[in-house]
Amino acid sequence: MDEYTSPEFPRSALLTIDLQRDWVAAVPGTPAVLPAVRRLTQAYRDAGRPVVHVVRLYLPDGSNADLSRRSLRGKANPHTPGSQLADGLGGELDPDLLLSGQLQQTGPAEHVLYKPRWSAFFRTSLLDHLAGQDVSTVVVAGCNYPNCPRATLVDATERDLRTAAVRDAISGWTEDADRELPGLGIACLDAADVIDAVRPARPSAPLPARSAPDGRSTS
Repeated sequence: MDEYTSPEFPRSALLTIDLQRDWVAAVPGTPAVLPAVRRLTQAYRDAGRPVVHVVRLYLPDGSNADLSRRSLRGKANPHTPGSQLADGLGGELDPDLLLSGQLQQTGPAEHVLYKPRWSAFFRTSLLDHLAGQDVSTVVVAGCNYPNCPRATLVDATERDLRTAAVRDAISGWTEDADRELPGLGIACLDAADVIDAVRPARPSAPLPARSAPDGRSTS
């Protein structure tokens, strides 16, 4: 990392990718990363920093899916329990609002966004949303590295965003990712490092009063 690519955590947003009940159940390794994602999400909430949960919603006939997913049926269909975010990540989804291209607000600085393809930036309002909050850095977690997280990471760099991948909060992570992503200017970090970096600074405690020789208190 250098002066152009190093993450600026005070101006960062967290993106969680496809952490919906159907994918958590279906994609190997995803349940194992959920605790780290929950810790990251809570850290960003505590810091008052933006969080965007990015989701897929497939119409039952597959007509809005990628070509490679057109034959997929019964996963992440609107208004089904399996389409909902994993426990601890947010409230009930409004699929009609999301499919219309609007963001759904679920907390003071927390939103849900529907993406129609692999990348969270493709044909969505994500970049405008981040720019409106003066975000310079995106931190990416979720499911499943070879597909949507990787596409989102690459697209973030192409939009001149500083970018970090949280290796223990992304299912499907590989050693190749640790080797390849830094060449694109993407920082590969652990959740604990991100949480420490985004945690609000605590105010300094006042110095204890000292006693003067005559017994009076001094500061």
